[in-house]
Amino acid sequence: MDDRIEALLSDVEAMHASREAHARRGELSDEVAVHAAQRTLLERMRGAIGQPVQVVVAAREISGTAVFLGDGIFVIAGIEATIVTIGWIREIRTRSRRHRYETGPLERLGMASALRRLASDHEEISLELAGEGGAIRGRSDMVASDYIEISGRIIPHRSIALVQARVNPFA
Repeated sequence: MDDRIEALLSDVEAMHASREAHARRGELSDEVAVHAAQRTLLERMRGAIGQPVQVVVAAREISGTAVFLGDGIFVIAGIEATIVTIGWIREIRTRSRRHRYETGPLERLGMASALRRLASDHEEISLELAGEGGAIRGRSDMVASDYIEISGRIIPHRSIALVQARVNPFA
């Protein structure tokens, strides 16, 4: 009889411990959810700098190492340097789970800065336009504050989904 009572008490004790553990997991889950709700995509992208990433823009995937985050742009170094307009990104994959909260000293530089740096080095670039805009390859004739002249065309910066060049303009 004593063995059955001991077994019953052990069972009740195990059930109580299990309920407490489950309640703690629920509290932890709630705390993680509250913390996650305060994070932003830019903080996650900052945390991926120096890490391998895959970015999907339109139907295209760009793979490489995240090297720079600027005002509306994310630069990925791979076979070529790719400057991706953040507003046109459909998906990002990275193994990094980090968030970085402080902004970098050059994070205020955006697409115009990147294009000016590439133009000053007379680099040939390829612009991929958003939507069904296609691609334009050449050297820029002029980079203004909100547009670029390239291959006889005037292209607003907001229409550019990504730019590819041989070199990273921010290196």
